[in-house]
Amino acid sequence: MIDEIKHDVSGTAFVVNYSRSRIVNISQDLYAHLWVTPEAIALWNDLSLAVYPNDDLNISLRNRFFLEQIKKFVTVNNHTVFISIAAGFDNYPFLIEADFRSVEYDLPNIMDLKKRRVEQWMKEKRLPKRNIEFMAIDLNEEIQRMMMKQTLQQVIGHNPSFVLMEGLTYYLKRDVLSDIFKLLADIQEPGSLVAFDYWRPDAMEYPTMVRLKAYLEKKFGDSGEAWNLIDEAYIKGRGGFATIESTDIASLELKYAETRILQGRDNKIPAHYAVLKKL
Repeated sequence: MIDEIKHDVSGTAFVVNYSRSRIVNISQDLYAHLWVTPEAIALWNDLSLAVYPNDDLNISLRNRFFLEQIKKFVTVNNHTVFISIAAGFDNYPFLIEADFRSVEYDLPNIMDLKKRRVEQWMKEKRLPKRNIEFMAIDLNEEIQRMMMKQTLQQVIGHNPSFVLMEGLTYYLKRDVLSDIFKLLADIQEPGSLVAFDYWRPDAMEYPTMVRLKAYLEKKFGDSGEAWNLIDEAYIKGRGGFATIESTDIASLELKYAETRILQGRDNKIPAHYAVLKKL
């Protein structure tokens, strides 16, 4: 299955699910194991040795944070539209009992594979039935972002929406990310949310990040020079939104885990998380 995905950073989408599957009591992802392949396990083990052995904790905490935010939103909002930009092989719609519409965006090869697998697994009752639309996109292409905006305008209408950008912001060019925030501000209804994780400008001073940069450059040719590192000033500058939630990976560990591995500088990717509300 992994051979159908390009052997670049997009292939790590499988590895993310292996991390989620390793600590289900934290991630709450009951279906992550469906996407786990021998290749993903091998790559995870390689990453563990070369960079750090805590990706399962890191990703499981990330998954839990976003899952709780989505659950809370759909519980109090009728006719919610859930939008996952750069969805990869996440399973959020299947982890929530509430009835809501989902739209997922990612690269064509990922969306094609996910659509086929999800439809097959729902038919086999390995996944619960859900209303999900899979949309192919290259976010770096302005024309495709404009098409996404038009599609989402039709899909959202006047309904409340929750937009998730997980594991994405640092891989986008600054102007592309800003454009996405602008188009969301144009189409989302007041009270709707945007949730995302990000790396601050000082992220590359952390030992794990130094190792990660070297690893991705060697493995995928990703030098990290183009990583988009943002801060609270950038987030506050997104017109039409107000920050209602702000936290980091160390705080999530204190909340959801019994470990204290991620409390210092040496053992973590210093991820931060934000939830913005449309004004």
